[in-house]
Amino acid sequence: MSEKKSYEYDNAKNGDTKIVHSGDVEIQFQDKSKRTALEKILIAVVLMCVVVIIVLAIVAAIRKNDKESETIGVCTSTECTVAARKHSTYLVFDNESVDPCDNFYDFTCGTWIKKTIISEDRSSIDMFGVVRDEVEITIKCKMTRGYSFYLLEEDSPDNEPEAVTKAKDLYKSCMNLDLIEQHGAAVLKDLMAELGGWPMIGSFDGVEWSPDNFNLTNLLLGLLKYNNRILMDMYAYTDSKNSSTRILFIDQADFGMPGRKYYLKERNDTMVMAYETLGRSIAIELGADPDIAAFDMERVVDLEIDIAKITVPEEDRRDNEALYNKMPLHDLPKNFTTANLPFDWIDYVQGALGSEMVQIDIPIDEPIIVRAPLYFERLFSTLSKYDNRTIANFMIWRIMQNRANNLSQRFKDLIQNYNQILYGTSTPRARWRDCTSYVNTNFGLATGRLFVKESFHESAKNDTLQLIGNLLESFHELLEHADWMDDATRIVAREKADFIQKKIGYQDDIMDDEILNEIYQNITINADTYLANVLNVISSISADSFLFLREPVNKNVWSTAPATVNAYYNSVYNRIMFPAGILQPPFYSKDRPKSLNYGGIGVVIGHEITHGFDDRGRQYDKDGNLVQWWSDEVITRFDKQTQCLVNQYSNFTLPELVDEGLNVNGINTLGENIADNGGLKQSFRAYKRWVAENGEEKQLPGLKYNHDQLFFIGFAQVWCGSMRRESAINRILTGVHSPGRFRVIGTLQNSKDFSEAFSCKQGSYMNPYKKCYVW
Repeated sequence: MSEKKSYEYDNAKNGDTKIVHSGDVEIQFQDKSKRTALEKILIAVVLMCVVVIIVLAIVAAIRKNDKESETIGVCTSTECTVAARKHSTYLVFDNESVDPCDNFYDFTCGTWIKKTIISEDRSSIDMFGVVRDEVEITIKCKMTRGYSFYLLEEDSPDNEPEAVTKAKDLYKSCMNLDLIEQHGAAVLKDLMAELGGWPMIGSFDGVEWSPDNFNLTNLLLGLLKYNNRILMDMYAYTDSKNSSTRILFIDQADFGMPGRKYYLKERNDTMVMAYETLGRSIAIELGADPDIAAFDMERVVDLEIDIAKITVPEEDRRDNEALYNKMPLHDLPKNFTTANLPFDWIDYVQGALGSEMVQIDIPIDEPIIVRAPLYFERLFSTLSKYDNRTIANFMIWRIMQNRANNLSQRFKDLIQNYNQILYGTSTPRARWRDCTSYVNTNFGLATGRLFVKESFHESAKNDTLQLIGNLLESFHELLEHADWMDDATRIVAREKADFIQKKIGYQDDIMDDEILNEIYQNITINADTYLANVLNVISSISADSFLFLREPVNKNVWSTAPATVNAYYNSVYNRIMFPAGILQPPFYSKDRPKSLNYGGIGVVIGHEITHGFDDRGRQYDKDGNLVQWWSDEVITRFDKQTQCLVNQYSNFTLPELVDEGLNVNGINTLGENIADNGGLKQSFRAYKRWVAENGEEKQLPGLKYNHDQLFFIGFAQVWCGSMRRESAINRILTGVHSPGRFRVIGTLQNSKDFSEAFSCKQGSYMNPYKKCYVW
C-alpha cells in the first residue's frame, strides 16, 4: 500500500475546486453549471472506473482474507498429522460434560482421570509420574528393532567408564535377591557391632547393647557416618550471607514418619500405631522378644512425639534471616546445654569433620549457622525425660527403619504393610523399578550419561535457551507492571533477573570419563553385596556433605542427575535448572505447536524464574547473598499481595478430604503458588509476543481449540492426576506444593488471559471478581 498523504484545505488557492479523498486517490471536480457535454461523458466514464476499482479492491481484500484464513487454518501436512497423532496421547481432555468456566481442571483432566487407573503399587498417579516411569524404562532398557538393550543390565564393554560400571554393578547387586538373603544378616551384624547394639533385640549374633557403654556423642557420630542424621542435621554448604564461601550448618532433623503433623495426631491414631507396629515387627524379625519389643517401641514412639512437638513448624521457617544464627563452635555448649546427657558439642562437630573420609580440622572458634535455636534449647531437656535405653532404642530404630528396605523380602513385606496404611498401596513396586530408581538417585551422573546418549536431543537445549530468553523478557514486563514495587527496587530486581544462571539438560563434564570417574572414586561397589554397597554409598554421601567446607565455591558446577523429571531454582546460586528428564512431552517437544510448549515447559521456566522473587527467594540478591535489598515499605506491600494468595489457597479442599476437614496449607505452599501464578502469566505473554513476531500457528488436525486455549490446556494437563485418600492426606500435611487440582484452578482463577481465552463470564467459578497477584 502506498504511503498515506496529508492534504491541505486552502479555498483561496483552490477557488471552486473541491478536494475529495478516496484512499490514496485524489480527484478534483468543477462546478456542475460550467460542465460541457463532453465533460459530462468523461465524468461518467471516470465514475465507472472508480466503481470498478472499488469492486476490484473488495475482491482483492476477500481473497487476501481467504489466504490468511488458509494460513492460520488447519494444517494437513504429513508433519502436522504425525505431530497431532503423537501428541494426542497427552491431550485426552475432551470432557464436554464440564464447562471450562465452571471447573477447568475437571474439563481438562476429567477424561484422563477416568481412563487412568492407579496401580496397586502406587499411592497416586500424575503426568510427572508417567514421565518418570518412561525415564526409568529408558534407563533400564532401550527398545530397538524388536530387541531389548538393557542400559543397566548389559555387560560392560572394556572402554566403559568405571563410574558407569559401578552403576551397573550396584543395579545387579540390588536385583540379586538370593545373595541379599545370604549376605544381609552378616553385614547387619557388623553394623550392629559398630553402633554398640540395639537394646530392644538383646543379643544379635553375639552383639549386645550395654548401658555402661552408652555415649550419645559416639552414637550420633556412628549414625552420621552412614548419613543417618538423627536428632540433628549437620552439613557444610554455601554461606547464605557470603555466597563465595562455605560454612557449617546445624539444623533440626527429619522424622521417621513423613512429617511433624503425623506426630501431633491422637496417640492411638491408625497411622501412629502402624508406625509403632513396624518398629516392633522389624525388631521381632531380628530376634527380639515380642513383649520386650512391644514395651520398648511404645516408649520410642512416645519419645519421637515429644521431639516432634519441640521442632519448629515449617510455617515458621520461611524467614531465612531468622534461620541465620551465626555463632562460634565454643558457644554451642553455652547456648544449648545438654542436661547432663553424655553428649559433647565440640567433640561431635570435630569428630564429624575429623572422620577418616573427611579429615578437616575444626578449631573451637569455627563459625556455625544454627537454623533452629529454639529446638536445640529444648532438645536435651526433652531427652532427659527418658532413660538411655529408650534414647538408644530410638536412634538404632531409625537406622534400621532406613535400611530395612535393603534387606531380604520378609523385611520388605513389613514395610509394605506399613505403606499400605500410610499411603494406601497394596503391593510393592516392581523390584527393577526400585533398583533403577535407587541407582539413578545415587549414581545419577553415571546413569544420566547413558540416558542423555539414548534420549536427549541437543536441539532441546537450544529451544529451552530461547524460551528462557523470552520468559525473562516477559518477567521484565511484569516488573514494570508491579504497582506495589518502587522504582529503586524494580531496577535491582531487573538486575537479579538478568543475572540468573541457566543450566539445561546435563553438565558437559559427565561425558568426560576422567571427571565422571573422579566423582565416584571413593565408592566401592561389588556386584554381589547389595547391603554393603548401600552402606558404602551413604557413607560417601555423608562425607561429601563436609568435604568441600574449605574449598572455594564454584557456581558453574551443577550435579543434578540428568534423568530427573523436575526443575529447580537455587537461591544462593541464583540459578535455574532444567534436567534432560523434563525436556520431553507433555512438557516439551520440538514437533508440537508453540502454544503447547509455552503452556508446558514455558510455564515451568517461568515458575522457576519467579522463585527468585517469591517470599523466600526475594530475600537473596543477584549474587545469592541473604541481604535486605527491598525497602521496608515495599516488603509490607509485597506481604499484602501474598496474603491474598494465602487466603485463596487456604480455602481449597480436595474432594477426597471433604470429611477430614483438611484444607490446603496456604502458608507452606505460598512460594510455589507465587511461582505458579507468575510463571503462567510470564509464559502466556511470551507466547503472544512469539505469535506477534512469527504469525498465528496452524491448527493441528483433530484439535478444535484455538492456540490461546491450547496454551491453557497444555498448562493444565501437566497437573492431571489421581490420589488415594491416604496420599491426599500426606500431600496436605507435608507438601510445599498445592495438589495438582488447585495448581490449575487457583492459578487460572487469577488469570485474566485465561478468562478471555475461554470467554468466562465474570463471577463464574473460574473467573471470580477478586483476583490475587504478586507478579
